[in-house]
Amino acid sequence: MADLDRRELLAGAAGGLLAGAMPWDAAALAERILAAPALSRRAARALRSAVRGRVYLPRSPGYNAARLVYNVRYDGARPEAVVQPLDTRDVAAVVRWADRFDVRVVPRSGGHSYAGYSTTSSGVVVDLSRMSGVRVASGRATVGAGTQLIDMYSALARRGLVVPGGTCPSVGITGLALGGGHGLSGRRFGLTADNLVGATIVTADGRIRQVSQSSDEDLYWACRGGGGGNFGIVTSLTLQAHRANGAAWFTISWPWAAASQALAAWQSFAPHAPGALTSIFSLGTTGGSGAPRVSALGQFFGSEAALRRLIRPLTRVGGANLSTGRSSMLALALRWAGCVDEGLRACHTRGTRAGGRLPRESFFAKSDYFDRALPARGRRVMIDWIERRQRNPSLGSGALLLDAYGGAYNRPAAAATAFVHRDMLFSLQYYAAGPAGATGAWINGVWRALRPFVSGQAYQNYIDPQLTTWQRAYYASNLARLRQVKQTYDPDFRFRFAQAIPPAG
Repeated sequence: MADLDRRELLAGAAGGLLAGAMPWDAAALAERILAAPALSRRAARALRSAVRGRVYLPRSPGYNAARLVYNVRYDGARPEAVVQPLDTRDVAAVVRWADRFDVRVVPRSGGHSYAGYSTTSSGVVVDLSRMSGVRVASGRATVGAGTQLIDMYSALARRGLVVPGGTCPSVGITGLALGGGHGLSGRRFGLTADNLVGATIVTADGRIRQVSQSSDEDLYWACRGGGGGNFGIVTSLTLQAHRANGAAWFTISWPWAAASQALAAWQSFAPHAPGALTSIFSLGTTGGSGAPRVSALGQFFGSEAALRRLIRPLTRVGGANLSTGRSSMLALALRWAGCVDEGLRACHTRGTRAGGRLPRESFFAKSDYFDRALPARGRRVMIDWIERRQRNPSLGSGALLLDAYGGAYNRPAAAATAFVHRDMLFSLQYYAAGPAGATGAWINGVWRALRPFVSGQAYQNYIDPQLTTWQRAYYASNLARLRQVKQTYDPDFRFRFAQAIPPAG
């Protein structure tokens, strides 16, 4: 099989990765950014003396690089400072400093927040990228908050282990884990959050807490799906690792004329398949003059021959073009990230300390969950909107990306962790790159057209600043308990952003 380019993964070959959205009006955003305040000299001096890590102020050398996040759309954000702590004590010192000077702090693990919530123009960014690394003992991995997924996968693969997570290689582990974390090992081993057995977190009072099932149990519960940045700054996570030396994989594509039939076959099969198999379905455009594409891919913890037997419902759709194979866990991580030809270093974002080659990107996204299969009319809506975008290639690429649930995702009860979406068939990510106005209109159009078919829930890791029903969509029946946890550990709402969980009362 030809190796997948990462943009192809997002735009139509497969995926389930990243996007973002603040308001569509970039001019209004820029106006707010230019009006941002600056730290007083006294506060800046106190911050420098409080931490051992680097502090970048707006006029400091290196500030312009340190302030950038993954999505190019947020390049206008100018934090009052960017702090790069060296350890948990540094983080606690920043939190206490922020309380003293009444400054908002924004934690950043990998900088991939869909809505730009890992940066700010009215506060200080706590950039955890220097707090990285993986330590393994007794089948558990203790991972620094700033560790990128590809580095965690690489460190674990050398020991024949895996922790389930996403496919974008430069995502930070902490943001992913705190909001859920689904990926191609997920139906076998669960969400990243399901595998969180402990965490070190600095809460709003500046205390360093070791949370687990036996210590600060409510806070531990909230960290398993309650969303990043809500309850404190997590500085390390302890995750259950699983023995896995490799897995089988498949990719399959169909003629566009078979798109509805292929989607019908996939949704009837993928959420109900054995838990060892996780798969993703994609309808997408390339932003060029070619035909829109329909495809799926998957990963199976079993033999290649068994995989080929399992996916027969997909190959029975006319015109199916199937490729299969078997690879090591690291090779699979590189494959899904689009770096299999270039190797580990290429899987880091260009301009980061890791010196990677992946470009930063500019994109928009939304999400939905489905608790019932799409009827023919719903499938037609999706196909029509992809064709609509393809007819105007100047708009750029767009995709509708479906991740199968079931398996280990749906085994826990909805209240067992803060992640509530336990009875869903699949999630949908709406993704588009291109001119802001037209791209926003397309995303909003297809999202509105699918309202009759969705569950009303949405994925908190695909955080959507336009979603007015976000509290119920992200947290549903778990919202009240999450608000109570917030009241206990952050009653003054020190950790806040536009869609932060508010304290109870």
